[in-house]
Amino acid sequence: GHHYKGASFRGVIIPGAGQKVLGGVKKMEEKRRMLWNAFAHFCLTPVQKRGVLSYFDTVENAMEAKDTEWKEVFALFGEKRLPLKEQERILRVKHEDYEALYHSLAEKGIRFVTEEETEFPEQLLPLYDAPKWLYYKGNLPKEPVLLAVVGARNCTPYGREVAKELARQLTEQGVGIVSGLAYGVDGAAGALRAGGATYGVLGCGADICYPAANKELYDAMCGGRGGVLSEYPPGTGPLSWLFPQRNRIIAGLSHGVLVTEAKKRSGTLITVSLGLEYGKNIYAVPGRITDVVSEGCNYLIKEGAKPVVCARDILEDFEEKLQGKGAEKTSKKCRNYENFKNILASEEKIVYASLRLMPKHIEEIQQETKLAPKVLAHALMSLCERGYIKRYGQAQYALTGDNQGFLSER
Repeated sequence: GHHYKGASFRGVIIPGAGQKVLGGVKKMEEKRRMLWNAFAHFCLTPVQKRGVLSYFDTVENAMEAKDTEWKEVFALFGEKRLPLKEQERILRVKHEDYEALYHSLAEKGIRFVTEEETEFPEQLLPLYDAPKWLYYKGNLPKEPVLLAVVGARNCTPYGREVAKELARQLTEQGVGIVSGLAYGVDGAAGALRAGGATYGVLGCGADICYPAANKELYDAMCGGRGGVLSEYPPGTGPLSWLFPQRNRIIAGLSHGVLVTEAKKRSGTLITVSLGLEYGKNIYAVPGRITDVVSEGCNYLIKEGAKPVVCARDILEDFEEKLQGKGAEKTSKKCRNYENFKNILASEEKIVYASLRLMPKHIEEIQQETKLAPKVLAHALMSLCERGYIKRYGQAQYALTGDNQGFLSER
């Protein structure tokens, strides 16, 4: 089948690792990357990508399928149907030379990593809408704690300085900074000034510096003072609809999201809501109640975000991670698990066990659990209230990222 995984891929041990076997494995790994890179050049939205992969099962199957099968998939997109020109472009890419397309990355100084490889950031893996690959220049994040620093485009000089200063103090303690490398509030400059690492997640190809005004920061990151990451292949321009998509990677990569300045209705709060969805810590710098760009921060604090007046307010939440104390955390999780088992009623356990990170429709849950509609509705409501699961739209439910430990220990 197509589900082959090589030596550097997650959770796989190669039997009798002789030179010949390993050589074959390397070739298979490279072939997979070539296919995945070509698939990435289709530039599908996450929803379209999920649809295509649910139809073909694997990227390899999709790339090796006949054009007639792809036309069937295009027809199934319904309202999300791609324009004819876009369909033709995808089929052209499908027939391109995968090898040449892959090797052109190295010429541009861009590296490519898929979700199956050990180098891929593991904090992205549990997300139900996780990227399946990343293009990057510089390095991938390896710091024990990563913090997203986000804020208003039209920030005040105060907001800009606060972002830089907090980023500087945090990187001095080993925290990596994640940003959108956008205009306005951006902790990247402060992190680099302190000799720390910062990572920019782009809404365009990794070979494009956008906005151009951040060229100095971009070059420093690409030079190894962090890295620039993108889900999109080289040459992809900064299209407006790509930026909300990249925000989920900013939130997913980070252990916390810090907002320094933001209006109450702003794009910044998209990243915050994604952070909340993924179970991340949310931090906000308080501002004057008369300042429009502080409305968002003050609102978040009122809603339960942690107010930040110095780096210590954030660092104290990650002491164990920064000191590398993993053992204590594991035993704490086990105790939580026992408590979790005791407080859930049997119907809730049945419902919880049927759910995954990918949302499921209530009808599918009902078919699997065989619970009466009233009992099922009560169990779902109770699990949502306790934060173990989350509702999407009117009738879809999924696990929250926080409770993955419970499933693995069951």
